[in-house]
Amino acid sequence: MRLVTSAPVAGFLLMGLYILLAVGAASLASLPPGNLTVFWLPAGIGVALVARLGPRLGVPAVFAASLVANFLSMNPSNSLAAMVGATALSALVDSCQSWLAWWLWRRTEDKHHLPLLQGPHHLTCLWRLLRISVLPPVLTVWILPLIHFALGTAELNLASYVSRVAMLVSADTCGLFLILPLVMAIRDHTSSADTTALVMTTLILGAAQAILSAIDPLLAPLSLFGLTLLAFRFHLAGAALGNLVCATIMVAQASLGIGPLGHGAAAHTVFTLNLTILGVGVTVLYMGMLQAQQRRMQENLEAEVLRRTEQLEEHSRALAVSNTDLENFAYVASHDLREPLRMISSYLSLLERRLTASLDDETRTFLGFARDGAKRMDRLILDLLDYSRLGRGDTKAQPVDLNEIMAQVQADLALVVQRTGAIIQAAPLPVVAGNHSEITRLFQNLIGNAVKFAAADRPPSIRIDAEAKGALWRITIADNGIGIPDDQRERVFGIFQRLHGISQYEGTGIGLAACKRIVELHGGLIQVQSPSGQGCTISFTLPAA
Repeated sequence: MRLVTSAPVAGFLLMGLYILLAVGAASLASLPPGNLTVFWLPAGIGVALVARLGPRLGVPAVFAASLVANFLSMNPSNSLAAMVGATALSALVDSCQSWLAWWLWRRTEDKHHLPLLQGPHHLTCLWRLLRISVLPPVLTVWILPLIHFALGTAELNLASYVSRVAMLVSADTCGLFLILPLVMAIRDHTSSADTTALVMTTLILGAAQAILSAIDPLLAPLSLFGLTLLAFRFHLAGAALGNLVCATIMVAQASLGIGPLGHGAAAHTVFTLNLTILGVGVTVLYMGMLQAQQRRMQENLEAEVLRRTEQLEEHSRALAVSNTDLENFAYVASHDLREPLRMISSYLSLLERRLTASLDDETRTFLGFARDGAKRMDRLILDLLDYSRLGRGDTKAQPVDLNEIMAQVQADLALVVQRTGAIIQAAPLPVVAGNHSEITRLFQNLIGNAVKFAAADRPPSIRIDAEAKGALWRITIADNGIGIPDDQRERVFGIFQRLHGISQYEGTGIGLAACKRIVELHGGLIQVQSPSGQGCTISFTLPAA
């Protein structure tokens, strides 16, 4: 709820409201049950004045408003001097109480760096509110009966003094408890549309409560349903305003002798109303605080989602730029970097042909090393280019029949299989979801490695199996080759990682790194097992089609 007014205008309005409520409450004191000190709303209005104007202007404003209200409410049969003295001293006590409540409120929020009713522990927050509502009246209002007794404006004995102080403490406590949450809700700056809806809903609730309790006092508890709706719909503002309206109607009905508490002794009515106001008020405020916390959490979540979405969009733009740079790199790697290597290799061959007669064996060997180095560099660039292109093609998953992949790989490796005498056995394989060309390269690399890293004393034997694992298929490729040492199992999947010299086994050290990347791009995992001297088993998972 938001009230857009300047400080002076707000101050005059609050002062007028203070005087109106104080004089109005005093005018009803003669009606049954004869005592309207159940709650004293001017106590809360005074704190609102200090909070809105600041202590330097707010405290004098409370003093002036209390002075006028007390003077208008005094019994004219008293002497003018007694009336002026009692009025001035009472106004001084009221202004001190307002300042003390404001100071406790401000000190509590400064200490915890949070609004009073927005802490993480709601019951603790409500306890602080009750403490701020109770302490100022306890420390100040006991003086008021003594002032009137000393100046002769009221009679007093010990019993009446204790009763009067108890009434005043409970009245000011309830007044503070009802007004302070409303002031805090106004400070939250809710939209004007919410304010209109809240006021209209509260007026309807108040009218319904008055009508129902007038028809039958037993129907009065139905107002709790309306308070609950206000707390859930309008959070802290709804709970605070609903408490104030319902409490006002209860007291007005009790003063007029109607409603659920309209009969019985004055003291009984007063304390029953006090307990009812505080009990219901605490419960409704607690519900309102829970709803307010849920709203803040939802707003924070929405803000976090928006922030993360913006981050993702920014990362997407950065990734698009990076992809463009990678495309440029791929072009350079496939053209500009390979061109000098082809030139080097060509001129080395030309030199060897032209100078064949004059070259000795050692020189020919050196030229052969240079040509082989250029070829390996060209192969390395091509493999690196292929590795950089993984995941950059058609990313839409399509059904891929692994049996067709196996047939294609066996055809591609037919010559090396025939030369080495390798035996490849494949169980019936499933259809998976993925990129056909990348999965083909995956099988080519793994089966090619199984043939290449064969043991010297036996021909290669390779077995391919498949096993369903929920929504995934686990593919296993086992061989009887030289295996992989235990301490090198993770290292083999790193790019440019080689376990053997180039003179023993050809390769660039990119093959298994590419396999791992392909499997991970398909949402799977790849693992290697290599029992000592018993070959190597590589397993990986791919999504089912």
